[in-house]
Amino acid sequence: MKQFGKIFIKAMAFVMVLTGTILSLNQILTPKYFYNNTWPTTSTYLGFYKMEKNTVDVLFFGSSHAASSFSPQILYDRYGITSYNLGCEQQNLITSYFWLKEALRFQKPKAVVLDCYILFPYNKEEALNAAESCTRKAMDYMRWSPVKWEAVHAICAADEKQSLSSYYLPNIRFHTRWTGLNEEDFTFSEMSSHYELKGYTALPKFSENHDYRPFSAEESSEEEPMVELMEEYLDKITELCSQQGISLLLVKTPSTSENSQKYNRLQRYAKDHGLQFLDFNEKQIYQKIGYEFATDNADGGHGSVWGAARITSYIGNVLRHQYGLAEKTDPQWEKTKEYYKGVVKDCSLKMITDMGTYLDLIKDNRYLVMIAIRDEGVEALNEDLLGKLKNLGLKAELEGEYRCSYYGIVADGVVKECLGYEMLETMGSIRNNRSFYEISSAGYESGNACSIRIDGKEYAKNMRGMNIVVYNPITKAVVDSVCFDTHEKGAKAQR
Repeated sequence: MKQFGKIFIKAMAFVMVLTGTILSLNQILTPKYFYNNTWPTTSTYLGFYKMEKNTVDVLFFGSSHAASSFSPQILYDRYGITSYNLGCEQQNLITSYFWLKEALRFQKPKAVVLDCYILFPYNKEEALNAAESCTRKAMDYMRWSPVKWEAVHAICAADEKQSLSSYYLPNIRFHTRWTGLNEEDFTFSEMSSHYELKGYTALPKFSENHDYRPFSAEESSEEEPMVELMEEYLDKITELCSQQGISLLLVKTPSTSENSQKYNRLQRYAKDHGLQFLDFNEKQIYQKIGYEFATDNADGGHGSVWGAARITSYIGNVLRHQYGLAEKTDPQWEKTKEYYKGVVKDCSLKMITDMGTYLDLIKDNRYLVMIAIRDEGVEALNEDLLGKLKNLGLKAELEGEYRCSYYGIVADGVVKECLGYEMLETMGSIRNNRSFYEISSAGYESGNACSIRIDGKEYAKNMRGMNIVVYNPITKAVVDSVCFDTHEKGAKAQR
């Protein structure tokens, strides 16, 4: 018996070690999308589990159109309504449905807002009307429970190209990632602690699309059919919300893909099920909120940080006055107010063309600022700009140093800089030696080039004048890269 006991203990120890190893491999190999990615899907879903139970009154669902157009912080700051955005890239209605079921294990929302983009044909080659990779982004970070078990079985039943085993053991699906592992794969807990935006993706671009026009509801009486599977799961979402006493609001954010035929179909669905449908592409509502597609959209389908503020504010007004959601105070949204302001500032940097204004804004302890001159970069530095550079912490006397080489680095009040007439080069580390930078500067007579590299990637515009790269060490992302032509009067911005 003693011998059997020893064998049993060893076998159990082996099983435990093997299980731990497999779980670790699964976590390492599964792709991660944190805030140093445009679409931080991993942060969205891991962050949701960290919210205090029964504190979220509104849940947002839908594709990337939803992720970029509904800002929980704006909704809270302007209306005191607590919300979380569970939208993600190409979120099909199966994903929306099961993430709603999962959310109801932890929260008791009063309202659900669903963007309807993926209800209509999008990816016709895929059974789920969306890329498999996008479904995995959403499902891989759902916790295992009867909900996830039901979800993966439904997904694999609908899409024969997907396998149950790859969900139970993600290393089967992602084993080829061994050669592409990066820092995020080994600093999982550190990166997953950043979910301040509560699922929202802030896009800092202007679409400049002047071909877009909102449509009138009266333009057509025809209807475009929904994808059958998507409509099936829309029915399930509608039924689940009804069973739980949750108000369901259907929405479509501004997009060049929308038309009156889709609008008519969704309006009929809403009417048949006693729901409300808001289409921000319909001329009346589009004009009512003062939407300007060229600046309020980041591209043909995604709201910019400024457009999201307009859309979220309108929805907040509807939720307050038509659905009776009350204002309240919650520390989970209070403590992220300043973070959100910083994100808006990051987005605004990319739009600024005036160098003086730009220098004022990058004087911020959140930023690591790197500067390198190429060709000639001091002729247009007037007294005001020179003063702002010094206010940033730079001490070099640049005035009159025609065609000089120069680099400067400002990080948390610490300054490193060099001025000369030969090729200048420097390198160093940031983020406790986790990342490395290399900077070079050469004036017209000494090489006529510049470079600002972080972890081997080039970020400098390498144009005439003062090349500036602004980096956020917390999110490990470059906030902006710009060159101001400080040889020409006006120091025109080049991006």
